[in-house]
Amino acid sequence: MKSPSIRVYVALVSLTAVVAVLFQDWASLSDLPSSALGGFTFIILFGILSEATALGFPGAKGASHSSITWLPLIACVLLFGPAAAVLLFAASAAVAELFIRRNESLRSAFNISQFVVATAFAGLLFSLVGGTALAGAGMEGSGSFDPQFVPFAVFATTFLFSNHLLVTGAIAVSEEKPLKKVLGTVLFRTLGGSSLYDLLISPVALLVVFLYFELGILGLIVSLLPLVFVRYSYLSKHRLEQANRDLLKVLVKAIETRDPYTSGHSMRVMGLAETIGEELGLNGRDIDVVRTAALLHDVGKIDVVYDQILKKPTGLTEGERKTMESHVTRGVEILTSLSSFDPAVVTAVRHHHESFDGSGYPDELRAMAIPMAARIIKVCDAVDAMLSDRPYRPALTTAAVREQLERYAGVQFDPDVVAATLSTDLVEQHERYITAATELHDDQRNLWIAPSASTGRVSGQGERSQFA
Repeated sequence: MKSPSIRVYVALVSLTAVVAVLFQDWASLSDLPSSALGGFTFIILFGILSEATALGFPGAKGASHSSITWLPLIACVLLFGPAAAVLLFAASAAVAELFIRRNESLRSAFNISQFVVATAFAGLLFSLVGGTALAGAGMEGSGSFDPQFVPFAVFATTFLFSNHLLVTGAIAVSEEKPLKKVLGTVLFRTLGGSSLYDLLISPVALLVVFLYFELGILGLIVSLLPLVFVRYSYLSKHRLEQANRDLLKVLVKAIETRDPYTSGHSMRVMGLAETIGEELGLNGRDIDVVRTAALLHDVGKIDVVYDQILKKPTGLTEGERKTMESHVTRGVEILTSLSSFDPAVVTAVRHHHESFDGSGYPDELRAMAIPMAARIIKVCDAVDAMLSDRPYRPALTTAAVREQLERYAGVQFDPDVVAATLSTDLVEQHERYITAATELHDDQRNLWIAPSASTGRVSGQGERSQFA
């Protein structure tokens, strides 16, 4: 987030946050009974602890985080009112951004401000529909618990929508895309992922409030602390999975460094595949499948039997072609021997060389029978290959790549994936990325030989595909 436009956007969101803070009813906090101060302090500390145990998810547009701060936020607005909820998120977000995640100042300012704005706006509507601070009304311990279903639902849905709208605006401004297009993509992805999850667990906050009324601060401890332990176990599992992903990246890099022509190919395909998946509106789980499968799509080439074929500057014999095609099944064998992989990842790796018209391998699947992740990887694999130098041909121009994608849409490639790729400047971005990554190898560029005639398909003896 470094363009002038995004700086202006962040400044406006930050200014709105300051105004929202100034217009909060802070007197309502001073009016809280002394018996409620302990509970309010505990909620604040729990919110900070929730951010400290947030799970981080790397992505094409930067890292995102998932925490359970959502639950104490809703409990806080029901118990202590909108001003308390704003203070909760301002404090927890500030601690997380400045001391835990230590993001750059512009990103930190935006994250803190957008949470404050979303909470303040949701709190305003909460009050307008009759929501009140239950603890402030002196009802704790009285047994007269009011769940306030309508204000509760209004606050929850308003906060989630405001939060996603502000984030969508930042993406639209930084990437110079129409807000409507980005909003559709973000909402499609989040409604099937984090937002749906947040809405489904929201009733837990009502249980937290109920236990507070029955047991006081002990109710908060009994209901909230177990969530931290559960979250910590997930955090440990997440860190182990991240370590495994890092090891896989090292493995893939080791495989590719045997051939300078394909070095970095899988990492580039992974990044491009994730971006196209987001353009297509895939949800978080599906994008994770695309990322992992794209990283591992060539893992079968670990066998040395593929080395000389990959470096061959001329056409392949029928036997060599069959050997190269076997890398997908070899990759499946490797991945299925490891129980930690999602079956969807293994399936995508198996089918990333299937063609939309049914002429691919290994199973000659056709059209929608090919998994979406495999269809995305097929296009990304081809784009990266065409934009890269190979022993048997030099890199194609971006114009030539676009022409090839259009020509073989519906033949080799899924037309929808091609459309998502060509509707943006992803091809040009990828070409610049490859150029920057291979500058150190410029002295090898005179080694390439002119390409032989190709049909754009590995279909016969002696042919080499421009997509490989």
